[in-house]
Order: sequence, then C-alpha cells, then structure tokens
Amino acid sequence: MALMLGLSAFAQIESAKNLAPKGAKTSPTWYPIVQDVTGVNFLDPTQTISTADIRNAGKCMVIDYSATWCSWCWVMHTNGILEAIKNQLGSQVEVIWVESDASTTDPAEITGSGNTQGDWTNGGTVPYPIINDEGFNNLIGNSNITGYPTVVFVSPTGYWCDVYGTDWGFGPYDASEAVTAISALLTQYPEPGVAPKIDIDGPTMVVNGNQVTFSANIVSVDEVTDISWDIQGATVTSGNQSSITTSWNTDGNYTVTLTVTNTTGTTTKTMNVTVFSWNWGNTMSYASNLSNADSKASAGYKIGSSSTWGVMFPAQFMNGRQYIKSVDVYAVGTQNYTLEVYQGGNNAPETKIYDRVVKGQGEGWMTINCSGAVALDQTKSLWISFTAPNGAGYPMSLYVDGNSYYYCGDPNSCWTKYQGSWMTMASMGYDVTWAIKVTTGDQPNADINTVNGVEINLYPNPTTGIVNIDAEGIESVEVMDMSGRVIMTSNESSIDISNLSNGVYMFRVNTVNGSSLQKVVKK
Repeated sequence: MALMLGLSAFAQIESAKNLAPKGAKTSPTWYPIVQDVTGVNFLDPTQTISTADIRNAGKCMVIDYSATWCSWCWVMHTNGILEAIKNQLGSQVEVIWVESDASTTDPAEITGSGNTQGDWTNGGTVPYPIINDEGFNNLIGNSNITGYPTVVFVSPTGYWCDVYGTDWGFGPYDASEAVTAISALLTQYPEPGVAPKIDIDGPTMVVNGNQVTFSANIVSVDEVTDISWDIQGATVTSGNQSSITTSWNTDGNYTVTLTVTNTTGTTTKTMNVTVFSWNWGNTMSYASNLSNADSKASAGYKIGSSSTWGVMFPAQFMNGRQYIKSVDVYAVGTQNYTLEVYQGGNNAPETKIYDRVVKGQGEGWMTINCSGAVALDQTKSLWISFTAPNGAGYPMSLYVDGNSYYYCGDPNSCWTKYQGSWMTMASMGYDVTWAIKVTTGDQPNADINTVNGVEINLYPNPTTGIVNIDAEGIESVEVMDMSGRVIMTSNESSIDISNLSNGVYMFRVNTVNGSSLQKVVKK
C-alpha cells in the first residue's frame, strides 16, 4: 500500500543528555542554524572566531557546548575527543569548545580554579579555540542545549545536527569513533540543488501483532513536495506527516519503502523488516532471532553509581508458563551482575519473586539457571532486570550485520531505572532492545532440589499433612498451587498442609544460599 503524508522536512527530537546508547536510526536529523555568531578566543584574546567566516570558507564545524563543572564533559576532554577531530580532520573541520553555562562567571574556572573539573586548556596547549561567552549558544539557540555536553556538527550550508550520544555520532570515550563519525558527516550534510537524502527510522525486527512506527528522516534544502510509503503485508493504523504506524499479523520478512521528492529530484529508500513470534511455553525474548554466532553487543548508558536494564512480558503472554527455568543475558566483563525477577505491574515492577548475584563470564551470552525453578503467577506480567556497577558493566543492545542495529519496536524490550523511576529507553528517545531472554516451563521439575550444591530435602512426600524441610538457613517457605498462586507462607522447617485439598503443590524454599522449588503430593 502507499500512503500520502503531510510534509515535514525537519523535526527536532529531544533526548536525555549524558547518555550514550546506540539506536535504530542511521542518519542524523538536521536543523537550520538560528544565526551566525562571533566570540573571542580565550587562549588568544586578539583572535575573533566568526562562524560566518568559517562557513564562507567552506569549512564545517564541531562545537562542544560544555560547562566547567560537568563531569561527562571532562571525561570527553580527558579522552582527547576534540583533539583527535582537530588533528585528523583540521583541514575540513574547525573545532570550538564553548563554556556555555551562564552561571559560570569566573574565567579562572576554565584554567582549573573554583567550580571546575580541572584545566580545560591543558596548560594552554589545546589545539582549538575556547569561547567563554554563552552568546555563542545563539548559533543553534539556547533551547537546543538541553544538557552538557551538547556537541554539534555545523555544515557550511548553515545546518547543524547533534553528534554526542547518538548512533551516527560518538560518546565520551572513543576518539577514533568520533573521527569516524565526523568523517561520515562531511559527505551527508544538506546542500541545495540535490535530490533528498533520506533514511527510515524504525525497527528491523518486530514482534508479531505489536504496533510500530516508522519515521522519514529527510535531508533537503530544496522544498520537499511529496512523501509516500509502501508497507508490504502490514495493516496501517495511522499516518501523520512524515511517520507511519503499522503492525503485522503474520511472521515473515517484509519491506518498508519510503519515497521522497523535492524540487530537484526523487529518492527511494527500502528497509527489510523481520516479524517474529515468541516460542509459546518456552523461550520469550525480544531478541529471539539472534544466536551466539550472529549477535554483538554495544555499550549502552551509565547513570549514577549503577545501571539497571530490564524487559517486561505482558500478562497476556503468560498463559501456560508455570515456572522459569533460566535467564540469558548478553553481557560484558567479569564483574557481578544482580538478576531480579518480578511479577505484576505495567509501568514498573511490583513484587520481587527471585534475585541472585552472578559473576560475568566476559563478553557473550550468559545462561543463569535459577536456583530451583521459580514458580509464576500466569495472570501477572513478568519482569526480568539486571543491575551492574558503572565502570564495570553496562546494558546491552543488539545489532546484526555490522552496524545495522537490532530493534524490535516494542518499548517493553528496553526498560531502565533512571533516577529512581522506571521508564523505557524509547520514552527518552532511544530505540534499543536489551539482550535478555527467559526460558519458561509448563511442567514442574521435581528433580531440582539443590542450591549451590547443598541438598534440600522435603519429606515425607507424598504426605497426608506434615511436610518437613531439611535445609540450612531457611528464610521463608512458600506453598503454591499448580497455577503458581501462593496459598501459604512460613519461615518454619515443618509445615502442615492437612487443610489443603489432595493434589500436587509446589514448595519454594528460600535460603541464605538461594531458592529451591520442589513438587509435593498431598493425598
């Protein structure tokens, strides 16, 4: 089908700063500069820096809007990001560092005194000018500097894009990544008299039945006169300006095609989309189609002293899933990760039913067998989350085929705990899918009766009433029916179930060493 949409060549996407995750977008969104600006070079007061002069000379600019007190700005500074861009691309790119915060009033803070991270001039040796004038913000407008650092690329034709914390840009750690990103932008910026440069922002992997949105990313100085979509095999639910929302009801491979025309010419872009379903009663994963051989991990984001990332499987998919066998995560490093399993809640997890600290095994998929099968309430949503300390571990998003990012289009694939509150990365403007899988079962496993090698015995079994528990360090015992509903709790080593109907029950024994789930027959 083809859908004609309203025209919108430029649309701003705001996102949280100081995060540097990768996403599904493969090209930047461009905006016209507000006005050219001038400023005095802090390192050489006789030198005036004019953005108009730089653009008229046909050169691009990389401008770092920072604050002397900003720790993430300092990380980027100490890793030599701007130096690398200047030293390797200086013939084509002017690099400028701007003390952008109006509350920073003491010039000495730039050289290491007062409210500052250190000497931003490196003893006066940095190879780029420093501007101590927030008036330089007017190039892109103060409203577009929503956090520090804000790093922008400015073209000679008068357009800019954000390059910090974006998948076409760079983060604060890797200078070579920054050089590669800026090198690519030297051939991508908007120019008059050319056909539109376009891309499609959206997922390449979609869960069957879920609604997903595809957006047109259009770079065009000349007036855009037509935008059309051709979505193969899908049901289109809405279209608004340069985006379209759709869903598929049959697994398979499909195409999404965008065609954009301006007064100079026409450009067509096609992306391939794979629609998949979860394996009912076994493995649930928003990353279900990836194996060890074809999956890769990319650094996610870091907030505060630790990072938490998780996935949520809605209650509507829980029928027939009576317990958890194992959880898989694609992780990096050998630090400790905290696995937590919750049930209930659509916007935040409610009740914790299992947790465990596990040691990372390097980079790759890691299988965590639960210490005793974890019984599930099939009427409630299921949350799986991991937490790792910053500097040691970090969330994973997946990509395949080199730099083609894997994103399933479902916000429940990328929950995170940010400043004490749960939210999706999608709500912050980042399209990612965490590498987390959970394998469930539909039959209790009576053979699981040890925790960390320590045997836990329940006897007599079968029983007519009393069940004795032989285990060290008992913290609590939960008795559940076969639907996973908890019907009794205790912290004793002997439990009387004589008042229960005859049948099969699951005993979850929580000890200081972990949890064990065992089947008990009442007769």
